[in-house]
Amino acid sequence: MGVDEQVEGVAESRQVTQFSDSIVISFEISDEPLEFKYLLGELLHLTYELLKSEILIRGGISYGSLIHTDKVLFGTALVHAYMVESKAAVSPRIILPKSLFDKNNEYRKLLEYDDKSGREISNFLNKDEDDFYYIDYFDKCQKPELGIFVSDNEYIDHLKRLKVLIINGLRTNKPGLYSKYGWMKTKWNRTILKYKTIDECNILLADRRNDLAEYFSSELLIETSM
Repeated sequence: MGVDEQVEGVAESRQVTQFSDSIVISFEISDEPLEFKYLLGELLHLTYELLKSEILIRGGISYGSLIHTDKVLFGTALVHAYMVESKAAVSPRIILPKSLFDKNNEYRKLLEYDDKSGREISNFLNKDEDDFYYIDYFDKCQKPELGIFVSDNEYIDHLKRLKVLIINGLRTNKPGLYSKYGWMKTKWNRTILKYKTIDECNILLADRRNDLAEYFSSELLIETSM
């Protein structure tokens, strides 16, 4: 899906390795201040594209020492990213370590880097109940400046596709799986409720996004099915 291609705006230091059911993407963050935001947008787009095939993903973003070549892949950054993904992500979400947002973190300046593109960090992330930040593919991905969707109707189709996937997933009798789809249900319902309000719908109407306003005002929430 293009994550391993060298294109304009992508860090020259970027390395991509795919093995088993995992993808590892790395770059020299200290030399590439724009790459971090580019990566978040790319991961959001990757999540969206895989959802078209009903493939859910989870992941962890970390920083630290790493050796990543065509033949070798090891380091503390990889270990920490794996631990974040396997122990903390749990649900279908890509999360960032809370330490990235610490006031004195040396990489915090990269989160705040202003590239004048409209791709601010806040456009990609939401803070979850456990205080981890995650790439939000429910609400945040509808922002036009991110270029995830060609039109509002494409975003509507995305939400409808998510709804079907969640409803089908909630039919499982496996508690572990049910909790993952339950997390998705909560995020999906919260997005619908947010835009159901008169104020939010009026904002969409003011922006002449009538299709979105009509969809959110008429869409029903997902009920628990276990």
